[in-house]
Amino acid sequence: MKRFIIYFVSFIMLLNLAYTQESKKDIPLSLGFYGGLNFNFHTPNFTYGVYDLQDPLSPMFVGNMRHISNNTGLGGNFGLIANIPLDNMFVLSGRFGYNTMGGDLKDSVGTNTTSTNLNYLEVTPALQIHNLLEGQGLYLLAGLEIGIPLTKTYQFDYFSTLNNVPYSGAQADIPDVSTRFALAIGAGWVFELSDDIFLSPEISYRLPFGKVSKSEFFDTWEIPQLRASVSLTFGIRSDDTEDVITANKPEINVGMKDVTGLNMEGARISSEKIVVEETQYTELFPVIPYVFFDENSDSPNKNTQELAATRQSGSFNVESIEPDAIKINSYTLDIIGTRMQGDKNSAIKIIGTVDAKSENPKSDLAKKRAEFAKNYLVVNYGIEPNRINTESTGLPSKPSSIRDPEGIEENRRVEIVPINANSSLLKPIIIESDKQRLATPPIIQFTPNVTTNEEIDSWELELQQSGNTIKRYSGYGSPDKIQWTISPNELASNEIPADYNLTVWTKSGNKGNYSSSIPIEFLSISKKKSQESPDKSISKYSLVLFDFNSPEISEMDKKILFDNVIPSIKYNSTVQIYGYTDRIGSEDYNKKLASQRANSVKDLLMTRAKDAKYEVFGVGEGVQIFDNNLTSGRQLSRTVQVYVITPKK
Repeated sequence: MKRFIIYFVSFIMLLNLAYTQESKKDIPLSLGFYGGLNFNFHTPNFTYGVYDLQDPLSPMFVGNMRHISNNTGLGGNFGLIANIPLDNMFVLSGRFGYNTMGGDLKDSVGTNTTSTNLNYLEVTPALQIHNLLEGQGLYLLAGLEIGIPLTKTYQFDYFSTLNNVPYSGAQADIPDVSTRFALAIGAGWVFELSDDIFLSPEISYRLPFGKVSKSEFFDTWEIPQLRASVSLTFGIRSDDTEDVITANKPEINVGMKDVTGLNMEGARISSEKIVVEETQYTELFPVIPYVFFDENSDSPNKNTQELAATRQSGSFNVESIEPDAIKINSYTLDIIGTRMQGDKNSAIKIIGTVDAKSENPKSDLAKKRAEFAKNYLVVNYGIEPNRINTESTGLPSKPSSIRDPEGIEENRRVEIVPINANSSLLKPIIIESDKQRLATPPIIQFTPNVTTNEEIDSWELELQQSGNTIKRYSGYGSPDKIQWTISPNELASNEIPADYNLTVWTKSGNKGNYSSSIPIEFLSISKKKSQESPDKSISKYSLVLFDFNSPEISEMDKKILFDNVIPSIKYNSTVQIYGYTDRIGSEDYNKKLASQRANSVKDLLMTRAKDAKYEVFGVGEGVQIFDNNLTSGRQLSRTVQVYVITPKK
């Protein structure tokens, strides 16, 4: 029996490999035939007297026959089947046919047999559940088997141990045979031989609700049943059915449920327009001392690390990098190489690590990663090899989460550690300008609305102004909320609207689009003066070297606070401190962690600048100020951003 089930399931899986389809299956009204084998599990527990009926006038009692052993009989089933779809998931299935359930019952001695002949006219209403696996033919079945007995006879063969004579009783009717009611549960697979012809192997188990007979001699006799059958059905498509098919053709509608502005705390503010304001602005961009690598590779991840020395002509210039934190930190090795050229006394240690999950800590992969970074600096920037020490280990000394896939990804890296205590190799990059363009609201959140009868494959949101691409976001699956954090100078100094276009693709290649725009209002410094609007200077500082899951301020960040932030705070300044986290972990926990980070910075600033007004916000992951799909973006998100806003006299 077990072997048969294994063969049957294997047969279905092999057929599936041959007939696998990608789209959701359409289920038409269909009629056809079915047939198969029954395994009838007889469970008797009764005893009755056996008589020699050769002399009907004076039958001779020859002994008692007791049946207590379970016996399996092989039978068959065949008939008509109709499948009526309620939708593309639920189908009413009706079967009308013939079901044989007889078998030979051995007695407790094992030498005597009662041969039974039980055949039923069967009616089985059932419910099939389809499309449980997208685009696959699997379905589940549950229903009620109703069997009306047609043939119900038995005959015994008895061997007398008294006179060593075999006896064969006459065939007789099983008395008081009941109508059969049984629960039918099972599973099957639909294979489309053509658009309207379907072959469906099925296996089911029938659990009876009652006994075979109401007779006192047979009332303990039950017959559970295992069936293996195949149906061949033919689809019937009416004009109405054709309309349904037309309605189920691939369709995708793309819209935008909501476009709203967020402040840096993540609270909703008006987004009827974006106000671009010219002001004096200083921003500090941190340098992350990590270079991330692809899984099981000793080459840096191309999404997070550019190798300018091998791809660009001329010397690398830090000041020429686009003023964007992620862009700046995609040139980590080139920034280190340039600064080591300028500081001949500087030296570093490069530590290679692995994720200790898919990557073996005992392999030489971590060593190769460290050697790659060293060779890049030596070959492309002429750094003396003795100024660079390399080490290798398993996990980093302060790893990211080892249970989350994104945390595991971050542990595939090299770490750059300055050897000199007063080294400036990892000092932040500061951009200061009298005319920086800042946007209000600083964040625009898009909430897409996509309806389709297909599975969504991917999406892309493109932002443009004057035909030039500002930002491009993309992902797989259904798009959720998308946050556009508007960088300084990202929008032009004019009032041309910001256009956005959302494109969504399905698995079958269908595409849907939605386009609109957001008005822009531009306030130049000269315009603000003519309107007597208050002007101000804004300094922004980011502290990103918070370790994973930690609110402790690093020594490097303390130096940034003392050297850069505190000197910019005046008695009339407003200091806004925003704490953020990456998206790893629960939202509530991250909000608490973000508050702890922000308050740690506030407490340190107030030791030197007590007179300013402080505002603290624990935002957490509610606002993703950097792209968390990138390892560097998640590192940058473990930050506290400090805004020092000082009115101009």
